[in-house]
Amino acid sequence: MKMKVIGWKHSKGEFNGNPYDYVTIYTLARLEQKDNQRGSAGIEMRGESQLVEKLKKIDFGSEVVCDVETETRATGKGQFAEMVVNVSPVVSPVAAMGAKQ
Repeated sequence: MKMKVIGWKHSKGEFNGNPYDYVTIYTLARLEQKDNQRGSAGIEMRGESQLVEKLKKIDFGSEVVCDVETETRATGKGQFAEMVVNVSPVVSPVAAMGAKQ
């Protein structure tokens, strides 16, 4: 799915003897426009730590539209969550034409 990605954070460590290593991806999603809500909302999505090297290469100086790929993963005790497994910036046709010149 295509989303506006505004940043990311790598978290790695240990809590109560349990190791953790994951990426948090921060995105913007447009709200359904109603009388009692307008604009966009911020969303945090958890991703695999292997994404760190790929994310370091993306310039997040402004909003970047990315193709965000997720998979459903078991989290234990019958619970499931969506996990980001790939993030790729989408190059607009106008930006691609400017890069060729």
